[in-house]
Amino acid sequence: MYILELNQEGNGTEIGLFDTIDEGRTFISQIDGYQCKVEDGFVYETINLDKIPDYLELEYNNNIVPITKLMFPEKDNIDVIWKPIPDLSAPGSGMVDGSTRVDAYSIENNDVKQYINRREQVYEDVTKYLHAEGYDVTRAYFGSEDGEAVLYKKMENLIGIS
Repeated sequence: MYILELNQEGNGTEIGLFDTIDEGRTFISQIDGYQCKVEDGFVYETINLDKIPDYLELEYNNNIVPITKLMFPEKDNIDVIWKPIPDLSAPGSGMVDGSTRVDAYSIENNDVKQYINRREQVYEDVTKYLHAEGYDVTRAYFGSEDGEAVLYKKMENLIGIS
């Protein structure tokens, strides 16, 4: 299943849930200005904001969804984003498909545990080594756009002055 999100400059509006992306594309392509193109193997879907009227009703499976250009505060085009979501009400067969955000990175669900364990082991190894070489080590920038970083600086030998 996929959530259809219309996103403009990081501000997302979730529109609906579809069993397949193709079903969702049938729905969203009712908007004039919708484009789907492939560049270098990547699919880019956008909507030209200027083509969205003040008020529009999109119908799909007897569901009517109001759409308006007034939903979007900027003048830029809108990105169409498909967010996969597992149906946890249905019986599963192990790890759910998809990925999990770990810091600033998206990691496949099957790899998350190993990735985190490896990341933490590397941090501990580096910290141990740097401490032995006389460095103070800290972690910083948790939650930042570029991800967490390990900072280190040479420890100074402080001599007490009386």
